[in-house]
Amino acid sequence: MNRALLIQLWVFVIGFLFSNLHKRTFDPAFRALIALPVGWAVFGISATLVYSVHFGAASQVALLCVLALATLALLIGNIISRSLAKDSVVLAVVSLLVLAGVCLWVDSLRIVTMSPDSSYLARYGQNIGLGDYEGSRMVFSMWGPFVPFIHSLTNLLGQKLFWQYQPVISLHLIAIVFYTVYSIVRERAPILHSLIAVTLLVSLMVLSDIFLFHIFYIHVNLISALYVYLCVFALAKLQQEQEKAYGSLALLSHVAFSLVRIEAPLFAIAILLVTTFRWQDWSYGTRLRLIIPYTLVLVAWYARVYFMLPDHPDLLTKQLTLAFISVFIGFGLFAVFSGVEVLRSVINRTHVFAVIGLILLGIVFTALSPEQMITSLRSMVRNALVGGDWGLTWYVIAFLGTELYVIGRHSIERRWMFLILVSYGLLVYNLTYFSGAYRIGASDSGNRLILQMLPLVVLYFSTGVPQMLKTFEKC
Repeated sequence: MNRALLIQLWVFVIGFLFSNLHKRTFDPAFRALIALPVGWAVFGISATLVYSVHFGAASQVALLCVLALATLALLIGNIISRSLAKDSVVLAVVSLLVLAGVCLWVDSLRIVTMSPDSSYLARYGQNIGLGDYEGSRMVFSMWGPFVPFIHSLTNLLGQKLFWQYQPVISLHLIAIVFYTVYSIVRERAPILHSLIAVTLLVSLMVLSDIFLFHIFYIHVNLISALYVYLCVFALAKLQQEQEKAYGSLALLSHVAFSLVRIEAPLFAIAILLVTTFRWQDWSYGTRLRLIIPYTLVLVAWYARVYFMLPDHPDLLTKQLTLAFISVFIGFGLFAVFSGVEVLRSVINRTHVFAVIGLILLGIVFTALSPEQMITSLRSMVRNALVGGDWGLTWYVIAFLGTELYVIGRHSIERRWMFLILVSYGLLVYNLTYFSGAYRIGASDSGNRLILQMLPLVVLYFSTGVPQMLKTFEKC
């Protein structure tokens, strides 16, 4: 039997048992859709913790034992909480059969797109699985550990490359975006109108050449897009409903996203700064339950990475690692002291300070390195409009954005979603100061960072679709 299929089914079971613990909050379709991403998040976090404690040939066996114990613990939790009722079992079986069918279909396509980066991810990941410490240290200075840990399973599968996970995760991203956006629009619009509007919005994301290419591309881009999307969606629902289930999903997604790319923690912290420190219904306890575990996991991993980096690292140096650790600790302390009454006026303006700070940094970086920064800005604009394989995507986005602005009546969710998008774009621009000028072309790193933001753009537009539909009906 296909061992790659068995691994993905096991990961799905882990994620389903987790999501099923929150069946009173998550509807059946949502539980089934997020099961695989949640399962991979549990896998990635478990691998990070295991390899933080010990890196060697026995680490993979330890990881499998940890995953088995996690599966057993989640199963017992479902039994104790009586969540594993007949309807949940039926949902799990049907979802497993559908997932197996999708995996077999993907396997039959035999479509894989790769680049030198893909080869590095795969090769270093396989070295991790074999316990080759010296042969895998470099990867931790190039990317986060999440995707290399997935490739560390390759030696267990009896194949030279574990590629099947990528298109399956990409299809899950599309399905999750479609379902969540539909659930938002459907609350305020008829079924038929909702289906048409959501289909057009998701098509805007999916049908661009760059997105279609990345569905089969062995890299970190769509995986990052998946987890940042789940995180922001969970934060939006948490702000509305104050359910612990969405808090757990936001935390898992946030940690997983931060373990995919080296620069991802900066985006994650920016998202938390503009969402959890100002808007109504965010309690001090909810904020701490989200931020403190996040910072502890990231501090533990980066402290371990500090001692694992090679003598001549790629992107992540020891100095930069210490800077990241300092940022995590400072962010955690800021969250702890955010409950002090004297600081309330400052805390309530955190989102404003965060955006202004990113703007000022952009100005300073532009003044220090004008040629590099202006070149990057030109490349970003040209890639979006002409050279980045986007087609008409950003022209349509500009039109829809203009329509939303004209309609007005911004909800709280749309306002902080807009701040997330602005912060994300400013961070992409500011990062070029450290990484070098962006270039024109679909494979440019800045272009790929913008690709990760695209599902969030679709989510942002979904909050204004009902108003747009009512406007069109009046015309």
